[in-house]
Amino acid sequence: MITPNGLNHDERTFRSKGFWVAVVLTLVSVGILIKLGLWQLDRGNEKLRYEQQLSQRATQSSRPLDIVISEWREESVRTQQSLNPSTLNGLKAEVQLVKTSDLMFLLDNQINQGTVGYVIYMLGEVLTQDGRKQLLIDLGFVAASNDRRELPQIGNVTLPTKMSGRLYTRSVNPLSQELGLENTTPKRIQNLNIEALSQYTGQEVLSFIFQPQSLDSWPYEMLWRPTAMKSEKHFGYSFQWFVMAAVLLSLMLLVGYRHLKKHSQTNKK
Repeated sequence: MITPNGLNHDERTFRSKGFWVAVVLTLVSVGILIKLGLWQLDRGNEKLRYEQQLSQRATQSSRPLDIVISEWREESVRTQQSLNPSTLNGLKAEVQLVKTSDLMFLLDNQINQGTVGYVIYMLGEVLTQDGRKQLLIDLGFVAASNDRRELPQIGNVTLPTKMSGRLYTRSVNPLSQELGLENTTPKRIQNLNIEALSQYTGQEVLSFIFQPQSLDSWPYEMLWRPTAMKSEKHFGYSFQWFVMAAVLLSLMLLVGYRHLKKHSQTNKK
């Protein structure tokens, strides 16, 4: 049957169904956007608490590394959780080296203020309650050559026997965790895989990194990036998701109002 506005009943029904399908899809999309916004908000609050913890730890005094490790393990037993090296991030520690290794590593694909380069690491031996262990020491950033085949020559590095600094861990690369060790001098690596380093050296390497803060006139800049993304960015992303949800919902309400108004006018004819 043809209606007065030239549309038959089936066409009107189809258009009505299409409208409600669009409404459902829009509501689902808005729900997803709100969920993403809430997720980023939670991540932002989590990062904010973590940043506040780091700021608090920065004001604390250094303690012997062995005491820090012992308290870390006691806390793990008390909370009945597995040892998580990231909980040590930002803690200050005093390290006494038994000896240093000739092995030096260059962590590839590092950027400092727009300059591509490497972070230098050296292994040092420390005495713990569990015996002698290898400790990975952060020696700072060095710029890379334009020719990838040319590695920076670090030379002989002499570290003091006693140093104070802070502990940290690096975030895991979700795409690859392979050590990627190259037979170069110094050894170039793609990721800091502590387990692989332990296998390579034949001695256990502690699961965190020590960054000295007591080295005077050190030629390499120490980078400090305890978080991959600051809380402000998470809050910014959260705001963007909420704005997108609000805009999409407003558009749906506007289109819905016009559709219902037109439908009402058609029924009056």
